[in-house]
Amino acid sequence: MRPDQVTAWLSDARFEAFLEACEREHERAASLYFWNASVSSAFMEVLHHLEVLLRNAIDRQFPWSKSDLTLSICDSSVWLCDPSLLSEESRERVNDALCRLEREGRTTTRGRVIAALSFGFWRALFGGRYENLWRSHLARAFPHGNGRRSEVNRLITPIMHFRNRVAHHEAVFSVDLRAEHDRVLALAEIIDREAKSQIAELSRVNEVLDERP
Repeated sequence: MRPDQVTAWLSDARFEAFLEACEREHERAASLYFWNASVSSAFMEVLHHLEVLLRNAIDRQFPWSKSDLTLSICDSSVWLCDPSLLSEESRERVNDALCRLEREGRTTTRGRVIAALSFGFWRALFGGRYENLWRSHLARAFPHGNGRRSEVNRLITPIMHFRNRVAHHEAVFSVDLRAEHDRVLALAEIIDREAKSQIAELSRVNEVLDERP
């Protein structure tokens, strides 16, 4: 990639971090940039599997009913809309997902709303305000953990921050990527050990890490 391509495609400001890491050698910096994209792509695969595993494990802890076939913003019979379970902020995120689905002309089923909610919504469920919800429902989603909400929060918070960096195509080459990978697998393991093994088997992260220029 030529210097003029860097300016046109990436911007000089974006490429600067890679130049600094490579003693301002352009070709090395370009190789590091492309590798950064490759390792980010490999991480998105394992994060994809983790997020689907996590949200479905949580949702299974709440009963289903006929009203789940089509949710409405004010339907408190569904846990996602129940003010006795979720804070106003969390319910607002649910409402945003419902409105987005409605704008797209899609039926607002419980499953679609679950899929439309952000990783931040799920992470928030393990903050201190949800200790009672943890005891009544959420702890059952993590049968192989130590039974403490803090364990999940300790794992999921840095995963969320790292996921956001990857999703926004940021430079991650200076991060301890093996530790990030281990953390993803650790969270998967306390949900479902078999799923964790499958994710680890499918993961390309360690392979790509070994190819770092």
